[in-house]
Amino acid sequence: MVKSIFDILVTASEMESLDGLDLEKVSSDYYHAYQRMLKYQTQIKHALPAEMQKILMELDDEYTCMQISSGDVYYRQGFSDAMRLIMQTLTWGPARS
Repeated sequence: MVKSIFDILVTASEMESLDGLDLEKVSSDYYHAYQRMLKYQTQIKHALPAEMQKILMELDDEYTCMQISSGDVYYRQGFSDAMRLIMQTLTWGPARS
């Protein structure tokens, strides 16, 4: 996939700001959701045969990929809107002279 310079810059910025971030320590919502996920994962391991567990994990991986991709789109759109607003503000001139 060919990325624009905008995509490359935003991706680099995201990676730099998220490097070393431990979400479990930053967000109680994330921590509690992660703990529930581990509980459900254990229940599934006991209830399903190994082959079905693998298929379920692959399904979950694809769903997670979709969620991350949609988050990237929303983040970049917000960044783009903010940059557009800043540029419009900087170039604004009075309507009457």
